[in-house]
Amino acid sequence: MQHWLTPSNFNKLALVVLALAATSILAACSPEHPQSTFGYGGPVARDQGDLFILIFWIAVAVFIVVEGAIIYAAIRYRRRDDKIPKQVHGNTKLEITWTVLPSIVIAAIAVPTIIGIWEQQRGAPTDMGDVLEVEAIGHRWWFEFRYPNQEVVTANEMHIPVGRPVNVQLASQDVIHSFWVPKLAGKIDMVPLNDNLLWFIAEEPGVYDGQCAEFCGIAHAHMRFRVIAHTEEGFQQWVAGMRTPPVAFESGSPEQQGQTLFATHCKTCHTDDSWRQDAYSLEIQQQDSRWATWLDDIENSRIVSAPNMTHYGDRLFLGAGIKENSRENLIKWINDPNDIKIGTSMQAHAAVYQERDDNKINLSSQEVENIADYLLGLVPGDIEQLAAPQITGGTPEERGEQLFVSIGCNACHSLDADTTIVGPSLIGIADRAGTRTSLSAEDYMRQSINDPAAFIVDGFTNSMVVPKLPASQVDDLIAYISTLK
Repeated sequence: MQHWLTPSNFNKLALVVLALAATSILAACSPEHPQSTFGYGGPVARDQGDLFILIFWIAVAVFIVVEGAIIYAAIRYRRRDDKIPKQVHGNTKLEITWTVLPSIVIAAIAVPTIIGIWEQQRGAPTDMGDVLEVEAIGHRWWFEFRYPNQEVVTANEMHIPVGRPVNVQLASQDVIHSFWVPKLAGKIDMVPLNDNLLWFIAEEPGVYDGQCAEFCGIAHAHMRFRVIAHTEEGFQQWVAGMRTPPVAFESGSPEQQGQTLFATHCKTCHTDDSWRQDAYSLEIQQQDSRWATWLDDIENSRIVSAPNMTHYGDRLFLGAGIKENSRENLIKWINDPNDIKIGTSMQAHAAVYQERDDNKINLSSQEVENIADYLLGLVPGDIEQLAAPQITGGTPEERGEQLFVSIGCNACHSLDADTTIVGPSLIGIADRAGTRTSLSAEDYMRQSINDPAAFIVDGFTNSMVVPKLPASQVDDLIAYISTLK
């Protein structure tokens, strides 16, 4: 019986397999793919793509010449039994030729490559519009974006205007990362204590995929981000929104309850109110303080620098770009982050995850939903809300607790006696306040709220930002703070 796998059938099968493999490989090079380098979204990516194409065709030419010479020599000078080959001990012309030609090839590759590197190192050209300055900081495993001139901080989604150069200062807080937006520019490493620079221009509005391109640990593959390019008007609206208070929540609503829960369990690491006046410098101080606290005791620390959540409801994705930002996904994320993105610092360090054997959040499903509703409700509201919030009903202590959260006191003052964020912990403040000045405890707290610079506790700086509160709200705030034991 003849076996079916004859040489003829084998060749046919091989052709089918190769055709399928070629289809898969070529499909991966589609310019339309979000992370394809062949679909150029700006001039920097286009110049780098043109350089790649130039080098590719040079390589093709070299391949044809070299392989052609090898094939020619193999056939022309193959061994023959009836003839002794001519003995050759050198050829000056050939040796000069294969020294000069490779030098020309190397120069053809090196010159445009060096020019491209120099153009990147010089930074964004100033003759192509006002340059937008952005600082990108790599963390394990997410990206922080700071806009120093606009005093805006956000995470995992960089917003830029189309048609304007963007200077991106690259840094890392922990290990080596790499910043890569394939359709806008090539990748540049983010190295601790060694800042790098990258610039690009987006020509069309849209969402451009980016990711870390340097292996940085267990969640490296899930360390992604987006660059969102707006029209100039759209970008200015986004900046204005990031400096505007969020929509106010009704007292007793799920969002308001979620706000209190967030303040209790999440705000030690996550800032949610960087829209406030002077909050930009304060957020940088907080992140540095969180990082230093974590470094002091990596295994046991309950604080770590984490993504800024200001106006989180406007974001497209969660988990550093790996899931759509929907209520369902956010609830899953809060309940068990490692189920979506293994290796998250939140689950490893936040106290609310340390109280169960399965390391899931130690809150009821309703409380988790309330936190999700609060975060999704964080969208820009009316700038007039920057004034003191209107809180009615309840006891002075209850109103003071709501006020403590709504004006962001807990962003700097921990409710844990052993934890310091930016300002001192307020646990037991009523018992020790009177010992610091000649004032009574109540008068000292009142002075600190109305005039934060009047007395600065040793070891701390004056970075307190508080809206002008009416006397009744100051009384409520003191009533609540006095209960902190």
